[in-house]
Amino acid sequence: MANLKNIITKNYSELTLFSIIFLFFLQMLSDLTERIYNFALLGLEPTMHILALLFFFSPLILLFFRRTISNKTLFIIGELAIITRLLEPLFQKETMLVLSGVSVSCFLIFFPAFFTRIKNKEQQTGITLGLSLAIAVALSILFRTVNSTLDISMYGWFQIIGWVLGIIASIMLVGMLLRKDEPKEKSTDNQGQPASFGRILGLTFGLVSVFIIIWFAFVSPTVISRWTEGNYSAITIGVLGMLSLFIIGMTIKPDLMNHIKSWMLWVWNGLFTLSLTLTILVHQIIPEYGIRFPGFPDAYPIVAFATTWTQHIPLVLMILLSPIIYIDFVLLSREMLKIKPKPSKIGGSFALGAGLYIVIMIFMQLLPTVWGYFYAIGYAFRDLYWLAFLVPGVLLTLPIFLIKKKTINFDKTTQKMKSKSIIIAILGLIFVGTVAGTIITTPYPTTPSEAKTSLIIMTYNIRQGVNDSGDKNYEGQLELIRSVDPDILALQECDPTRISGGNSDVVRYFADKLNMYSYRGPKSVVNTYGTAILSKYPLSNVTAFFTYSTHQQIGATQVQITVGSQTFNVFSNHLASDTEEGKISQIQDTLSRVEVLNNVIFMGDFNFRPYTAQYNLTIEVLEDSWVQQWGTVAEDRIDHIFLSTGITVLDTNYIERGHSDHPAYWIEIQL
Repeated sequence: MANLKNIITKNYSELTLFSIIFLFFLQMLSDLTERIYNFALLGLEPTMHILALLFFFSPLILLFFRRTISNKTLFIIGELAIITRLLEPLFQKETMLVLSGVSVSCFLIFFPAFFTRIKNKEQQTGITLGLSLAIAVALSILFRTVNSTLDISMYGWFQIIGWVLGIIASIMLVGMLLRKDEPKEKSTDNQGQPASFGRILGLTFGLVSVFIIIWFAFVSPTVISRWTEGNYSAITIGVLGMLSLFIIGMTIKPDLMNHIKSWMLWVWNGLFTLSLTLTILVHQIIPEYGIRFPGFPDAYPIVAFATTWTQHIPLVLMILLSPIIYIDFVLLSREMLKIKPKPSKIGGSFALGAGLYIVIMIFMQLLPTVWGYFYAIGYAFRDLYWLAFLVPGVLLTLPIFLIKKKTINFDKTTQKMKSKSIIIAILGLIFVGTVAGTIITTPYPTTPSEAKTSLIIMTYNIRQGVNDSGDKNYEGQLELIRSVDPDILALQECDPTRISGGNSDVVRYFADKLNMYSYRGPKSVVNTYGTAILSKYPLSNVTAFFTYSTHQQIGATQVQITVGSQTFNVFSNHLASDTEEGKISQIQDTLSRVEVLNNVIFMGDFNFRPYTAQYNLTIEVLEDSWVQQWGTVAEDRIDHIFLSTGITVLDTNYIERGHSDHPAYWIEIQL
């Protein structure tokens, strides 16, 4: 037993422990927010599940600790965070919500409590924490890339990856428990002058801002790709490449940091925040109206601008400047470690600077999408998606002024980095695996070569990849689509590439698994519920346009698809309004683009039933595919496919299996 203790203690690694702990936290933070949204907000009327936000206020528990928290207490809290993370993917519904909440709660106690422990290696530990966070993000990118943006370590048999990491982290926690605390180093930085609560709170805002920026954007690069319509593979490799440069630099020669002056840090942070905000803002521009959608119906329909190379300039700058967030994390961690705050102070600061701050930022990102459903404050946040990135950027930059010059001295740590070759080797494997993942999961469609006499057309509101009970259900929906085997597929509510959907890209996932061409429009920064068109045949003249909105931004997707000698004009729509005038305006806006075209396939979730005014306006221009096949309307249906006169319908069918809150509707047309 003594030998085992010695082995564990000797091989204890804070780098390994925190790399896994940070990864698990980012995973559970994503899952907790997604579950809260799915259960409490997806129905657009808040439910009691919203009380799960209280999990973020767990640092208040630290107020009850007067002295430094022991290793044994840290071990119990850390182990609970790990165990709940490993169990969470095995369950569904509210159980997943609770387990992810407990895991996040434990991290928000464990991490600030770690700063209260007596140590004499603040400089080295700061670097370790920064490297750990960077490695955690690199692992997250890898796990998401190899499974088309869904974290592979959370699904099926691949959960064994998480269990292996969890076991390793548990062993490291045992090592932390067994290791004897080293004597406190002599320092005059804070002797007789305990750090003020304001200073601790400022550093906390900075540390948590790093987590928020990573969570909102960098943990899953497909988020950035959907903001900008940029090349997913290039963005992923660029983000991981800059992250790798940080890891290599801090591993091999951390004293390079000595050449960075305080003013350089402020400028670097300021430029990063500016480029991050502009990356979103330049893609939010509405033709003739700037970054705000007009509030009157006569302005619509509005066709979205085509993306130009100049709009990618802020994107490139943002990626090039992104290592600053990890450098900030190193410096802020070292400053907090030097302070050695009391549990009560850091508990209070994390309750405000982590708990309350994260909750506010969650709503700040979600409200631009659901602005019309929160009448008290929602309208104020319409078109302000960029604000959810400017705020953490500013709150990361300002605490840099709290960092003392001595904290930016890396001389003592230059010769103390261990296991350099192991870190570089692991990083190399992650990089190669990520590049391979982007190549393997990129669709390479082959246009059907056989002479076809008919086409299968399908429309499906997938409810952001969530089933009627609130659980993520990509696989069930994919199975349903495969059973139909459509040649052309229209999706609605396919916008989960933000924190409300776990930063997953359901369109990319389906396109990969079905090996189809795809266009998802409009861009996610304009906060529509998302429409997309997938096809076995190449897409051309892709366009996104907007119709008048009364309570949620309405966007549609329009493409041309050529099959043999015929070219079809295909639309995927999701109309919705809380007023009759709004409904009429929306369908008129859309029909103004449809009625001038031939061979139209006009489909989606229209949110109107047969015999309504909107339906009657539509069938004045196009034919209802169901009526053409059966001679009567589909009662109580709001998902439709309308066709130009002259297109012959061979079959129609609604499929209801509970994989979404909508049925799938497909038809077969004659070529």
